[in-house]
Amino acid sequence: MTEKPLRDEKFDWPIYVDATLAGLAVLIPIPLLDVLFEWIFKRRMPRAIARRNGRSLPPETISQLNRSQFSCTGCLLWPLQLVWLLLKRTYRTIFYFLTIKDATDNLSYYWHRAYLLDFMLARGDLDNRTDAPLAAEALHQVLASLTTSPLTQLAQQVVANVRHILRSSWRWLRRKQEDEMMANTRTQMANAWRDLSGYFDEVADRYAQQLEQLHVARLQNSVVVTQEVPETAVAPSPTPHHPPDS
Repeated sequence: MTEKPLRDEKFDWPIYVDATLAGLAVLIPIPLLDVLFEWIFKRRMPRAIARRNGRSLPPETISQLNRSQFSCTGCLLWPLQLVWLLLKRTYRTIFYFLTIKDATDNLSYYWHRAYLLDFMLARGDLDNRTDAPLAAEALHQVLASLTTSPLTQLAQQVVANVRHILRSSWRWLRRKQEDEMMANTRTQMANAWRDLSGYFDEVADRYAQQLEQLHVARLQNSVVVTQEVPETAVAPSPTPHHPPDS
């Protein structure tokens, strides 16, 4: 696979604004409304980041990038999951320190997701509809493998300074208006991003290695399938039958 040139890493707020609001949505003190806002901002990320890169993504690629962790069985159990989620979020509203922990984890997760989406688009991994599913799978696998990171401390600092997240999210959704909370968050992130370039390089390398492994696995599977296809036997040409001379 041909290596593609990468641009220099720098902090670009439009790449991370939806990720930030998705991560902070858990702080909205209204059960299920927080889930809705997180879902909205999460789904906006691929299209918004692609537009920032001067690209557009086909609907099927966006669906693969926004793939949920729930299976078809999970869909059947969705009413029960919804009740459980409501109870869990109500419980977290009462015990606010649990909400802070979840917001920190979510914020770090969505920042990683935004960075990798931008990285994937810069490499051109989503340009080919044949390869885009593998890129999406590599993204999901890398995000699932992330635990603690240098972003966690920054996320804690941002969460500690957040106020009126519902109002900020609503303004951004309706009019792209940035209030004081968002401006402060942008400044915090910009100041910290310069020191995180080495870490982001590690995340990018992990993604590239994961994608390469998926490409190799697909190639191996293709070879196996080709070998298992039986060759079509060529029937011998029938020998012409001449009636005996009378």
